Amino acid sequence: MPDNRLWSLIARLLSGEASVPETEELNHLLQQHPDKQQLLDILHSYFAAGQEDGADSEIPDIQLEKRFKKIVSNDFDVPQHSYDNAPVLHSKSKINRFKRFWYYAASITGIGFLSWVGYSIMQPAHGPQIAKNASKSSEVVAKPGARTKLVLPDGTQVWLNSGSRINYQSDFNSNIREVELEGEAFFDVVSSISPTTHEKIPFIVHTSSIDIKVVGTAFVVKSYPQDETVEATLLRGIIEVTRKDNPNAPKVILKPNEKLIFNKLIEIQHKHSDTDMISANLPSAVHDISVTAVPKNIPDSEKLETSWIYNRLVFNGDTFTELASKMERWYNVKINIKTEDLKRYRFKGEFTNETLRDALNALQLTVKFSYQINDNEVTIFKK
Repeated sequence: MPDNRLWSLIARLLSGEASVPETEELNHLLQQHPDKQQLLDILHSYFAAGQEDGADSEIPDIQLEKRFKKIVSNDFDVPQHSYDNAPVLHSKSKINRFKRFWYYAASITGIGFLSWVGYSIMQPAHGPQIAKNASKSSEVVAKPGARTKLVLPDGTQVWLNSGSRINYQSDFNSNIREVELEGEAFFDVVSSISPTTHEKIPFIVHTSSIDIKVVGTAFVVKSYPQDETVEATLLRGIIEVTRKDNPNAPKVILKPNEKLIFNKLIEIQHKHSDTDMISANLPSAVHDISVTAVPKNIPDSEKLETSWIYNRLVFNGDTFTELASKMERWYNVKINIKTEDLKRYRFKGEFTNETLRDALNALQLTVKFSYQINDNEVTIFKK
C-alpha cells in the first residue's frame, strides 16, 4: 500500500470523515507498519491541541505550526498516552488543520519522519483480525499471545489484551457509540458531538454481565468468559455501570482510581441476602458488585490493571490456577496442573521479556514442581 493511501486515511480519520471500512483499512496498515502508529498518536495530539483551553477556543495558526514543527524536530515533549478528555474539534479549526496537514505531511515524508522510532509501547506478535458479518458489523480480534492497538472511527484509541475481541456496528459514531467486548481492553475515549442533535454522543461498552457508559474518559474493562468476575477500572473521567440482569437496579458511578468488580458466580447462584454484600456503600440490589480503590500516586505503567499495556504480566497473590490462566493468554498455550495442592499456591512477581520456559523456571524457585512442554501444551505436576 503506497504511503499516499496511508496519508489519505490518516487525514480522513483526523478530520472526522473516515468511514468504518476506511478505519478498518487504516488499522490493518498500522499493524503492518507499526512505525506509523506513533506518527498517528503524535498527529492526534497536534489536532487536539487547538481545543486545550476549551471546546470553543482556537489557538492561532502560528502556534499550531510551531507546535507541529517542534514535533517534527523531536523537540516537543509528546506524552505516550493522552488520557484527558479529548476536546471536540469544531468544523472551522478542523478544516484549517486538515488543509495544513497535507503540507506538513509532505514535509515530514521528505525528511524521512515516517521511518522514525517505531511504536514502542507494545509490539504484538500477531496483528488483529478484522472481519465483517451480514449485519455490517466489524470485529477486531487479538489472538492469544498477542496484544494490539486500534483506532475506532471516532478517534477513540483501544488497546486489546491477548485473547480479546471487540465488535462495533457500521453506523458507529452517528448518534451513539456502542462496542461489544469479550476479554480485556483499555479505552481512551474522545468526546464526540452528534451532527443532528449537537449533543455529546455517549460511548457504551457492552460485556457479558454489565454495560459501561461514558462520554470521554480512560478506563480498563476485563471480561473474559472463563473468569468468575467482570472488572472495570477507571483512570480518568466518570463511568456509569448498569447490570444486564437487572437494568432497573441503581447504577454504580465510578470515580477516578476506582475499580468495580462484578461477581458472576454470585449472580448465577442467586445469593441475594444482605450478608452477601461486599461493599457497605452499595444498595442491596447490587450486592454482587464491589468497588475498591486503585493506587493513584503511581504512574499507569505501574498499576496492576494497566500493566499489560506496557508489556508486563503482573501477578500479585494469584493462585497457581489464576496465574496459569494469565499465562495461557500471554504465551498462547494450554496449561494443565495435575496436582490439586499446587493449584492453591500463590505467587507475586512479574514477567516482561521472559520466554515460557524462563517463566516456569522462575516459578520453580518458589514452589517445587516439574513441567513438560509438548507443542502448545504445558503439563505441571508435583515433584
